[in-house]
Formats: sequence, structure tokens, C-alpha cells
Amino acid sequence: PNISCYTLHLMSNILFITTQYRSGERIYPIIPYLSEQYNLDLLKTYHMHPTRGKWGGNNDGREIFDKKYKQYFQKVFKEINDIHFEKYNLIISDDCRLQSGMGEIYQRRKCLMIGNSHGNNRFNYPVINYQKCFDGCFVFGEKELTHQHLIPGGIPSNDELEKYKNVEKQHILLITNFLGNKPTYTDPWGFHFLPMDKNFFDSLRLLDLQKKYNIPVKIKVKSREDGNHKEDVNYIKNLLPDGLDCEIVVDVEDDNLLIAQSKIVLGHPSTMMLKPLQLKIPTVMFRNYGYGDEGGCIYKNCNQLIELEYNQMIETLKSPPDLKFLEKTILGGLGFNSIDHYIHYINQIILN
Repeated sequence: PNISCYTLHLMSNILFITTQYRSGERIYPIIPYLSEQYNLDLLKTYHMHPTRGKWGGNNDGREIFDKKYKQYFQKVFKEINDIHFEKYNLIISDDCRLQSGMGEIYQRRKCLMIGNSHGNNRFNYPVINYQKCFDGCFVFGEKELTHQHLIPGGIPSNDELEKYKNVEKQHILLITNFLGNKPTYTDPWGFHFLPMDKNFFDSLRLLDLQKKYNIPVKIKVKSREDGNHKEDVNYIKNLLPDGLDCEIVVDVEDDNLLIAQSKIVLGHPSTMMLKPLQLKIPTVMFRNYGYGDEGGCIYKNCNQLIELEYNQMIETLKSPPDLKFLEKTILGGLGFNSIDHYIHYINQIILN
């Protein structure tokens, strides 16, 4: 940058707010890059609060965050009342929902406040919460740009997938959502998430898949703040066929590596399922087990979204990656350079 820009950057202060690891981790890789240009302070709140927060998995996201990123912040706040908001030139929140307490911060801000997409769902938070808890909101890509305050930022955490493009394939990966051991969720529009129950696991014919690909199966359980991952693991174990070479994991150290080591990836439509698509790994998502093409969800017109049926699954796994879908869905998704785009937009916001 030229001298005047560089001076402005040195003077500029950003308050970064972390609320929930599972959604926030998508943008956390921008933190080291921001710290090279700006003074960063941190507020930990909601599920990321050191004492009031909750973690339902086996590897606490708050500890992972501190280990990776705490070094890049000058001050760390646990309470909103300790913050002098007039200090900041920009506030960045890792979410865009009111339930994480962002409304109060928005009311007290003295500068622009930017939110980030909560992920693939039909609640349309980046639109309905405009001027309630953010002035602008990052979304993943071009297809979500329905309003002027929305900013395409890609998925910064997925940039790291590029370094794993050539790793050895070690497993068939199944990513789970709502299981059959608890009542599943019905949204306000009447969409009912199908449970991943005995019928689901039987329909996958995992033993046949294992014989076909001659590789072990790995099942990734989704940890939830109000869940019990041990119960979930035991529930799945009881549904698996005898003789299946299978490992069940909950929180893993590196989601990108887990995906990259997969020969094929099966699961519900979710933000995580964009990772194997970016790596051109044969992928299938099952309709009605997660938000697919309902409302404003991101998997509209995605060839990998199908009904739960074994033969259709096998055929879909043979189909080439849909590069046009990726190009419209994730800015920087094909070039693994979302961080560049994201930082560029932050710089534009600060300089303007």
C-alpha cells in the first residue's frame, strides 16, 4: 500500500466479536491478516464467552480459538460494558443473528458494524437483521447478493483446502445432522428435517459402499451446544451393520484435512459440504435432511442434491463437479483465495 494508506491502517482499530465457533471458524483465518494492518481487540460473548458459553462436543472451540488466534489481539474483553466503543473504526462480528447479543452492541457502536453469514439456512438473517445488528453483512458469494448491504466474502477457512489437494484418500466420509434419537426440528415454514435414523443408515448400504471403494468408513457427528455427543455416538453404533470397518468422530482438529482425505463424501446439505465440492471430491447431499433448495438456501440448482436412494447416489457420485455452481456460490471458491477478497473489502470499508 502507499504511505497514506499504510498510515491510516496503523491508526485504525477494529473490534472483532466472536460468538460461536462452529459458524465463526469460517472467517477466523482472516485474523492474522487483519492484525498485520490494523490494531485488533476481541470481545468473547454468547457461546464463546469463557464462563457463560456452552460447548457440546469433545474439543472445546474456545480453547482452539485461543490457541490459534489470541496472540493477534491487543485487548480481550468478556463484558460489553468494559469496551470504549469510540475507539474503533470498524466492528466485525462472526455472526449476523440477534440472539448472540449483537443488537445491544449495534446500538452502542460509534462506527460501522459488519456481520457475517450464519451459514446455509432459510432464515435470511443477512437481510432481516440489517440495521438491527449490522450495517453490512458478508455472505458467501454472488448468488446471495439480493440487497445493497450484502458483501461477497467467500469462505476464508476453505482457502486452506488447497494445500490438501493431493493427500491420500483414506475413508468414505458421512457427515450427520439431526439423528433419530431425539425429536427433529420443524422450522416456522413447516419444513421438517428428516431424522438420520435406522431407515437412513440402512438406505446408505454402507457395507456395499465399503466393498465398492475398498476403504473404511468415517462418520462425523455434529456437536451442538445443547447436545450430548456421547449419546449420539452410541446411537449410531447401534445402527451400523456387523462387519463394517468404521470410526465415529465428533470434533476434529482439522475439518479441511478430514474432508480432503475422503474418497467420497455423503451427508446433508450444509455449509461444510461445500468443502468437498471445492476439492472436486465425489459428493452427495440428501434432500430434506438439511436445508437444500428451500427458500434462499445455497444449494438451489446443485446437481449433488438428491433424494435418499442408493442407485441414484452411486450415479451422482460418478458425475463431474459443477464448477458453475461453485463460481456463483463461493467468491474465491475455485481459486482458494476467499481471504484475498475478504481483506480487500475490509480495506475498502476502512478507507472509505
